[in-house]
Amino acid sequence: MVSKKMQKTITTIACLLVTTASGNALAKQQGQPKLVLQITVDALRGDLPTRFLGKMEKGGFRYLLEEGVVYNNAHYQHANTETIVGHSSLATGAPPSVHGMVGNVWFDRKLDRVVYNIEDEDYHLLGHGGVDKSTEIDSTQKAAKGDGRSPLPLLSSTLSDEIYTAFNGKSKIFGVSVKDRAAVSLAGQYGKALWFSKSTKQFVSSDYYYKNYPAWVNNWNQLNKANKFDQQSWSLMFEEKDYLFSNEKQVDYKTDLAGFGQRFPHPYGKASGKYFGTLLTLSPAGDELTLDFTKKLMEQEKIGQNTVPDYLSVSFSSTDYVIHMFGPSSLETEDNILRLDRTLAELFRYVDATVGLDNTLIVLSADHGAADGAWLFA
Repeated sequence: MVSKKMQKTITTIACLLVTTASGNALAKQQGQPKLVLQITVDALRGDLPTRFLGKMEKGGFRYLLEEGVVYNNAHYQHANTETIVGHSSLATGAPPSVHGMVGNVWFDRKLDRVVYNIEDEDYHLLGHGGVDKSTEIDSTQKAAKGDGRSPLPLLSSTLSDEIYTAFNGKSKIFGVSVKDRAAVSLAGQYGKALWFSKSTKQFVSSDYYYKNYPAWVNNWNQLNKANKFDQQSWSLMFEEKDYLFSNEKQVDYKTDLAGFGQRFPHPYGKASGKYFGTLLTLSPAGDELTLDFTKKLMEQEKIGQNTVPDYLSVSFSSTDYVIHMFGPSSLETEDNILRLDRTLAELFRYVDATVGLDNTLIVLSADHGAADGAWLFA
């Protein structure tokens, strides 16, 4: 989905993939965006944005559907549709055989073991917040030997890399997500990637990107914003009768993790609870925290206030986790999508107030879908 107002800039951005020598000339063209905002909704199957459109606001999905260019017949050229594969294909425009991210995990013959896609033993997590294997529900994360993460395993240049190079390193490049692999892949080699730690309930990064965290990151983390969900529950936003899946009866297929339950309301429990950070990601709370952190990043890093285009990738991952736990055709997924719609609307309002939607190229896509009746962690 692409805003009509920024259609003319697509050619400009595409040119950056062809040659990096034309950066200065392109910067002088009329219509040059101040911000390229690439949004990826993890597991957003093609029908989900319109399936619940009747209860959506005007400023979220509806804004993109009505004001943008919508590609209804877009397909990936790979069969293994997992998070890193889809994100890397969106980031590079290349298939897995070229960008190298063939799966969330694969067997490395040289190392004689299964490896996690973006693990990198030459770099380490900055501070605390590594994967707690005793509570981690994403089995692919457990394959990593260490806590180091970097974009170097990615074999292809990304769009963000080309923007950075074309404008002589002046563009600010950031990737944010609940998932490390989603943030890292789209931020590329020249950007900064930050992701949510389920163990500390804070946003973290690796020493590939920073020697020390910027003060604003430390300040945001010290606010412990995740704690606002302490002893709270994820409840339906509307009356149950108003939902498409209001007559849902069978819930045996749903996963009950740590007392989160198979029916609404889903209690988060105490902030000190072992699975508290994980449960936040299994609900719209994960996307809400991602949005809050993203807004602070935009404010403190002055995103979109540059003389050349900046690039910001935001990957909303809660849809993926919700679908894995409760299925794509469930009350949980329906409520989550409706809440995501409001999250997107709030993001667009913030972008409009700080950068201007007329100055922003917004691109939204999914890294993969989800089939009813069978789903694995992706």
